Amino acid sequence: MILPREHETPFNKAPVIRAVAALLMVIAILSAVTRIVTRLLTVGAFKKDDQLVAAATVVVIAQSAAVISQGANGLGKLESLGPEQVSYILKSHYASDILYIAALLLSKVSATRTLWGMAPRERRKAIWAIEALIAAWASSSILAALFQCSLPQPWDFVHGQCFNRSIFWIYVDALNIVTDLAITGILVEMFIKLKTSTSKKILVISVFGCRIFIIPPIVSHMYYFKRIADSPNPLFDMWQPTVIVQVIQCLSIMATCIPYLKPFMDSLNSGQMAAGDYRGTRSKGSNSRSQSAYASARMSRPPRSLRGTGAGITSIATRASHRLQKYEMMDMSANHDRAGGVEENITTVTAGNKEDASNSPNNRSWDGQSHTSQTVLVQSTWRVDVEESGKDENYATAANTK
Repeated sequence: MILPREHETPFNKAPVIRAVAALLMVIAILSAVTRIVTRLLTVGAFKKDDQLVAAATVVVIAQSAAVISQGANGLGKLESLGPEQVSYILKSHYASDILYIAALLLSKVSATRTLWGMAPRERRKAIWAIEALIAAWASSSILAALFQCSLPQPWDFVHGQCFNRSIFWIYVDALNIVTDLAITGILVEMFIKLKTSTSKKILVISVFGCRIFIIPPIVSHMYYFKRIADSPNPLFDMWQPTVIVQVIQCLSIMATCIPYLKPFMDSLNSGQMAAGDYRGTRSKGSNSRSQSAYASARMSRPPRSLRGTGAGITSIATRASHRLQKYEMMDMSANHDRAGGVEENITTVTAGNKEDASNSPNNRSWDGQSHTSQTVLVQSTWRVDVEESGKDENYATAANTK
């Protein structure tokens, strides 16, 4: 239905409500789409935090539609409204309050799930605690919003008997601020330890910590809602808190999506900065420097069964693009089987390319110190049963050059 064109006046704020709600809804949708497309292009997966953002965006669309319909039916107008209009506004406002809290819940949990993927193990208990606080806050707020006024019309805050709604929104907004500060605090504590320049630290903390910019609108909502608590024209004076709620909702979605903008993702993927175990931020076909170092450390560590045997284990770094490899199988230790008289030989396979076959120390040290070459360290251990041939020691050597 196309509404007749209205202009904002001191006595009619309905056009402002409709315009702001529609504009901020579009911004939230674009932010979510940008994040999801960026993740699909760089990671190729639709992860749990992305699913939560998508769900939050759907809730935002429903909430914004309810607010737009309120403006279309007279919310923000100082003129007298008919009973049907008042009833429709109150019901839509009742639904929009619940959807607003649900949207905040989903966006906050998405942020904590993103934190979970980056945080080391010792910080995950704190993330669990924040998620528990968010769940308790949202569930209690939604439950209170459902029964804010007496039955059978819990949405009628104009003519019904309701609890103190200003105190209720102070509770909702105060814990909204606390949870945002908790999420931002963990982010800052994690990224302040980045091994990079101060400018890059500031960039990362600013991008991931932009959630603090939601706090001023939340404080404004507390102030304006308290002002209209005893207003003689609540359906007109509600236009300011309603607009501020749309701003808070949109900023919550944007704060969750801003870190996934393409230029910032490219900066992370280039290896210029890394924060702990930053999963899911590397592009297809490329490895970050931190993951290469971690893989090298894990793969170059000898298995427990070979420690203390005095046998040296050699790992040769090779270029990933090289197809020519040589496999050497050498007897590392021998254990006699008591029952069948079979020897168990534990062997180690070392993968390397032809140019490193000479095991030149210069070549290995240069490749180990290079920050640009991509290397793969391969070490495999398995058991080979060799029938006893009368000798105490058996050696097996196999070479395969592709």
